[in-house]
Order: sequence, then structure tokens, then C-alpha cells
Amino acid sequence: MKRVFKWLLAWALGFALGAIVFVLLLVQLLRPAAGEWSHPLRVGPWQVNASVPAMLRMATHPLALRALEGRTLRTRFGPVQWRAGAQPGHWRAVCAPCTLRLAELGDDTIRWSRVELDVQRTSQNDLKGEFALGDAPHAVRGQWTAHLEATGAQLAFKLAPTPMADAYALFASAIPELARARIDGQLRLDVRLRLPAREWVVRPHIDGFAVSGLGTEALLTAVPTCHGKPSAIKFGSWLPRAVVAAEDQRFYEHSGYDLDEIVAAWSPGAARGASTLSQQLAKLIYTGDSRSHARKLRELLYAVELDRTLGKARVLNLYLAIAPWGNGLCGAHAAAWHHAGKRANQLTPTEAAWLASLLRNPDRELEQMAQRGHVDTERVAWVIDHMRPLAKARRDALVEGLDGWSPAGP
Repeated sequence: MKRVFKWLLAWALGFALGAIVFVLLLVQLLRPAAGEWSHPLRVGPWQVNASVPAMLRMATHPLALRALEGRTLRTRFGPVQWRAGAQPGHWRAVCAPCTLRLAELGDDTIRWSRVELDVQRTSQNDLKGEFALGDAPHAVRGQWTAHLEATGAQLAFKLAPTPMADAYALFASAIPELARARIDGQLRLDVRLRLPAREWVVRPHIDGFAVSGLGTEALLTAVPTCHGKPSAIKFGSWLPRAVVAAEDQRFYEHSGYDLDEIVAAWSPGAARGASTLSQQLAKLIYTGDSRSHARKLRELLYAVELDRTLGKARVLNLYLAIAPWGNGLCGAHAAAWHHAGKRANQLTPTEAAWLASLLRNPDRELEQMAQRGHVDTERVAWVIDHMRPLAKARRDALVEGLDGWSPAGP
């Protein structure tokens, strides 16, 4: 027994010593150089600052990939199964179901039934492969690359030309309208992401996007109402021009959505909206204003169909008839009576520009005006300067007249 006990003790001591040596060696291998991309890592009872490029190189080493073959890993995205690919040096990760949480979406979570990622290591610092989102045969497919540097990583994703219907099908569980909507068109997408800065560039390309089957043509003869009462839809010429200038300057050029504005709004650090007047009308009538990717996608479907079924004039008139204008006011006529004491079709160009300037956030704008004691002349001047068709000399004269101007009130 003594001999067995001594043997077990020696084995335990040897194992402990080996583990300590392994941990020390691992810590040394993962020690970041000055200025290198690093991340806190817990090793046993210790927390060390580890080099992210070194961790990624170790994790994608052929020996590490071989050791993971056939295993299912529990990750924050979901269960990920690791498999050998059909070709030597290729590996495939399958996450089903898979969830993704983006800070840009707040608390919203994207859920996909299946995500497949093909991985091939082409050099010590370069990876590439293919990806597939959703279930076959309508999975959305593309290619990706990654390049590691000491200070970070550059990733690129390229979505192959994809039917818009297939792209929307990825979110079918959250978009009930897909059961009756017919969606035409194609989507291509290029995304570049730099880590750890989370600096990214998105370049979408949409061709032939059209929607039918949602029933928006019923609005052609519908009578708009505010608080249960009919709302008139005659607004003269100045207020419609001012609202287009303030909210959607390419209103007469796009087909319900403005892709350039969407891209600009999604750029890092952007503090701007991207909703066209057609999208805002869709939000007011159909989708509500919850902050979620599903709501925005639903809004886009309705906006594209609204633009086709109603035409620009009807979209604009309906929006003016029911738009919220702060202080519980609904529609342009109520706002004109409350703030200017006149009908909306009697507003002067300056009054129209000021009312339009409130639309980006009516309650906040009115509160700030009360605190300042005067209107936001810079914002009103900006709206006037973009009102078309209005000669530049007239616009300049209106802007000069803003000095000391305030709404007359009721």
C-alpha cells in the first residue's frame, strides 16, 4: 500500500507540475506584444490579458481543428457542431438554431434556423470560406475572408445575388406578411468589418424590388382619421413642399425606400434617420414604431407596395393627414390651427417650413423651443433652403426674414 500511495502521490505531483508548466507556457504564448489586440482571458483561477491574434491562430491550427472534429460546442450563438469538410483542409461549423445580438439593434435578437460556415486556413494570418444562412433550398449564400493583423482583424462578407424573397424568408417567423406577400427583385451585399474597433462598411445593391399582395390599394379610397374623426387632405402647396424638404428630399425619385439614406444611417456614428415618407406612412398605419429588425423589414415591404399602389401624391396627402405633430396633435390641419391659428392650406412658406422642421421629433422640438424661447432658426433655415421648386432668391429672402420670427399662434 505504501508503494501504491507513493506512486499515486508522485503521479499527482507530476500531473500538477505538468499542468502548471502548461499554463505558464500557454500564458507566455498568449502574452500580447505592446499595442497588440488583446482580451481578458481566464486560465484556471487566474485572469490574464491574452493576444487575440495568437488565440485565433491556435484555434484555427490544423491540430486544433482536428481535435474538435465531431464535437458540439455550446456557444452564446447556439450549439455549434464542428465537422471535417469534403476537401482536405476544409472545415464546416453548423449552428442550428443560431441567434445573433447586435448592439446596433438594441435588445433585438436575430434568430436563424441554421447557419453554416465553411473554414479554410490559407496562411498563418488568412482565412476564407463560404457561408449559408437558413435552410436549403432557399438558403442565402456567400463568401467570406478574414485577415489577422497585430492590432486587429479585417473581415469581408460578400452575399451572392439572392432573390429578395429568400432574404426575407430568413425572418419568416417574425414577419407574418410573408404568408401573403409576393416579393420580386434581387439583393447583393458587400460588408467589411474591422475588429476590435467594430468599424464597418455596408454596400447593398437591390434590383427590381417590388411587392404585391399586402392590400394597400384599399387606401386609395380610404378616409384618413385622427382620433376617430375624419381628417382633411387639402394642404395647399407650401406645407407639402416643406415636408418633402425636411423629411425625404428624394421623395419623387425613389420607389418607397432610399438605399443611400439607409446605408448612411447605418454608418458608425451616424445620427440620422433613413425612413422615407412612404416608410413613415407604413409605420403609422401598419407596423407601429417598435425598435426591431422585423418591424423595419415589414415597414419596407409596405412602403414599396404603397408607393406603387397609391402614387406619390396620395402617399404624401395621407401622411400629412395623420402624422403626429407633438402635444397629442394628429395631422397637419390640427397642427396648423394649434400653432398658427389657420388652415394648413393658408400657411406661409416660413410657417410651413417651421411646422415641417418639427416632424423629426415633435415633442422634443417643442420642448426645446419652450426652453430657448424661440424657434430653431438654423433648422427652419435648412428646411427653407431645400424647398423645391422655389427660386434661390426667394429662399434667401425667407431665411433672412427668420431673424426674430416666431409663429403667430392661435
